[in-house]
Amino acid sequence: MQACIDYIKFSYEAEGYTFSEQEENPIRAILDDEDTADDLIQKYIDEHELPAQFTKQASNEGSVYQGTSVLVNYFSIMDRAKIKKIEASLVNFRTAEMLTESMQNTYNFEFLLTLHGRMYSDIYPTAGEIRTTIASKRTVFCNPEYIESEAEKIFTRLREEHYLKGLERDVFINELAFFMGEVEALHPFRHGNGRAIRQFFYQLTMNAGYDIDWALVDADRLLEADICAIDGDYQPLIDVLEEVVL
Repeated sequence: MQACIDYIKFSYEAEGYTFSEQEENPIRAILDDEDTADDLIQKYIDEHELPAQFTKQASNEGSVYQGTSVLVNYFSIMDRAKIKKIEASLVNFRTAEMLTESMQNTYNFEFLLTLHGRMYSDIYPTAGEIRTTIASKRTVFCNPEYIESEAEKIFTRLREEHYLKGLERDVFINELAFFMGEVEALHPFRHGNGRAIRQFFYQLTMNAGYDIDWALVDADRLLEADICAIDGDYQPLIDVLEEVVL
């Protein structure tokens, strides 16, 4: 229970929010099977009086609202700060829901797409879809036309390495850092890559017989290490993982 709470708290605070008791209580309710993500999301929507004004159109899906950097969303909210806060809370509920389920055995690209879809399907019509636009953030990510072919290479290699099961700790950490860097560089989604990729590798880590103590992870340091790994320098990420992989 506490490990799951620590993981969700890390992701939430990494986005700049304070994980208060008000945020923690519904997460505990999901993890304890006392409430469902569906019910809590609907309650959140009702309490915050979020409008249901979205009309699905080919012309607006996958785009941003004119004059903004805000992705088209189901609530037709064009205020970036507002939709980001809503997103962070709703994704917390879906993350808790996924952490209560049986472990995945096949950690392929389709599973990553599924994770992203479940995390963001309450907010964005593009949840779980591969981006079609060029993306960069302190570094240039994989061009959209190469995402699927590069994903095939990365996840084929991950499968051939048996999803990192049965490895000694030092070898596991080195391989984990490599694959994390490769998928971060792939950056397959228009939005929400960090959360989805982190969830993927957290579940893969547990499936491989290890765990991550998220209470010990420094978000800023992890971000810098991720950027180095994208550029091919895996050592900073290895150093971070050495301190937190159990």
